[in-house]
Amino acid sequence: MTQLETQEFLPEFPANAQEIYDIVLVTGDAYVDHPSFGAALIGRHLESLGYRVGIIAQPDWKSADDFRRFGKPRLFFGVTAGNVDSMVANYTPDRRKREADSYSPGGKGGLRPDLATVVYGARCREAYPDAVVVLGGVEASLRRLAHYDYVQQKVRGSVLADAKADLLVYGMGERQAAAIAGGLAGGLTVDELKNIPGTAYLAEAPPVGEQVVMLPSAEEAAADTEKFHEAHSLTMKALLEAEPPILVQPHNTRFVVVNPPAAPLEPGELDALYRLPFARAASARHDEVGGVPALAPVRYSVVTHRGCYGGCSFCALTAHQGKAVVSRPLEGVVEEIKALSKRPDFDGTIRDIGGPTANMYGTWCRKAGPGKTGCSRPSCLYPEVCAHLETSGAEFLKLLRLVRHIQGVKHAYVASGVRHDLLIQPPQRRLFRELVTYHVGGQMKVAPEHVSTRALGLMNKPANHTYRDFVRLFKTIKAEVERDVHVVPYLMAGHPGTTLDDAIDLARFVKKLGHYVEQVQTFTPTPMTASTCMYVTKRDPMSGERVYVPTGTESANQRALAQFMDHRNRARLVNFLKSAGRQKVVDELYGPPPAGKNAPRGKGPSKVAFKGGARKKRPQ
Repeated sequence: MTQLETQEFLPEFPANAQEIYDIVLVTGDAYVDHPSFGAALIGRHLESLGYRVGIIAQPDWKSADDFRRFGKPRLFFGVTAGNVDSMVANYTPDRRKREADSYSPGGKGGLRPDLATVVYGARCREAYPDAVVVLGGVEASLRRLAHYDYVQQKVRGSVLADAKADLLVYGMGERQAAAIAGGLAGGLTVDELKNIPGTAYLAEAPPVGEQVVMLPSAEEAAADTEKFHEAHSLTMKALLEAEPPILVQPHNTRFVVVNPPAAPLEPGELDALYRLPFARAASARHDEVGGVPALAPVRYSVVTHRGCYGGCSFCALTAHQGKAVVSRPLEGVVEEIKALSKRPDFDGTIRDIGGPTANMYGTWCRKAGPGKTGCSRPSCLYPEVCAHLETSGAEFLKLLRLVRHIQGVKHAYVASGVRHDLLIQPPQRRLFRELVTYHVGGQMKVAPEHVSTRALGLMNKPANHTYRDFVRLFKTIKAEVERDVHVVPYLMAGHPGTTLDDAIDLARFVKKLGHYVEQVQTFTPTPMTASTCMYVTKRDPMSGERVYVPTGTESANQRALAQFMDHRNRARLVNFLKSAGRQKVVDELYGPPPAGKNAPRGKGPSKVAFKGGARKKRPQ
């Protein structure tokens, strides 16, 4: 057994053990030893640095007993809600409790608490009052300042102010975790570690200096939408600056202090991280309930890069991973796939080669250099592709050609989604052709999101004619290479700025497609996104102009319109559209009323609809 251990393998670890483990990680996910799972990634990283790491997966949070399973850690507890924000994991966009959780054994829901970061942090402190507690993961990262919680429908303060924790790590966390562990191991106190980039802490008094930006207080942001808007704008501006400042936000009598972001890993460091000895498996004891569903789509997938410069308004990736794209060296990715191909359980198919946006691999800013950003534009692709962006796709094309010739690899798919506005650029046409020819497993996922020019502008997404150009080129390539492949559009309903007329136009678009569209997402206002700022303030955070915001039933009706072919939506939509004086739209979508009494029920979902498993990664 390696130094990385979990309670799943040591269920009877002595309750009185003290300081046997250097670090104990607590996660809201089932433990899966795979680099796509944050607890495993940080755990393996710390293990590679020589620390003894224990991982407590999905503990019983109703008491502190489970948190004592490995004893008091010599250095610190590391707490994460898991790969997904716990409120997103536990609730649907209309705030209904989810019954399933793909990151839990058997897909069972209810195994992580709401606001798990806060709950777990408090239990760690209860178990060992003098232990160091560090919050991390995507939930802590995006809730590091005052933020809007869509389930509670209110602005909450930083989770650091609510949890009984010493430090908060934001971003991907490898540099911060290593610095904290190294500092504590070297005899430093927590107070002496409060200048680590990519961390936040609570202070009795704010720091002073030219590089300090004071945000409106959490109380002001909760009471006044103008103050919420100001706090969001200052935070996003800081993240895009070449030398980000320290952010300070008052919380009652204390201050949340957010240090500048940590530098992203260098390509070689990123490569070494993903080549650590992951088992790519969950505990065998989960097999009897069907395993952990989230593992299946990624078990034989390979991450090629981090970061995204797309700047979609509804996406928090810039606030978490960063805007700069850091790509692994070609040789490292190839060697990882070669190692996978030799595993006895490998079936010959690499399910996905990519990252947040697959065709950003190997692209970079000519002004700043690879792995860096050269300006403060929120998006390098909207309103047009930046002239300083190297977007040839040559490195990704080279990688895919190398992978195709690896012995034992029958198929290598790119399933993580692509930017269609990049693929239609002349430099990426060759890449586009080879993706369709060799690397699309029947369906190519892209995200036009909508057809409304106004809504797309607020989303920082390209106009709909870009998607039409993409489809035309796709069909041409498809015919030339004689492959039976299809485009799967991902759509979004209820985004700020979309009106009923926009939703009807989207339904017309779907009708022209001629088939049911499964992949329709209802906009969810998650922390630290520009779209959430619009939702709360009803203003465009860039221009300050007023924005119409559909909510509640209206948002649900917009989604139903995008999926009007589902017979379960028909009666609802007919009644809604008639009450809105839109009988012509009813006739347009469903045909004129029949002469007889019995109206047709309409078509149901297509048989190709996604059934079960993990939540699909959304193309950017």
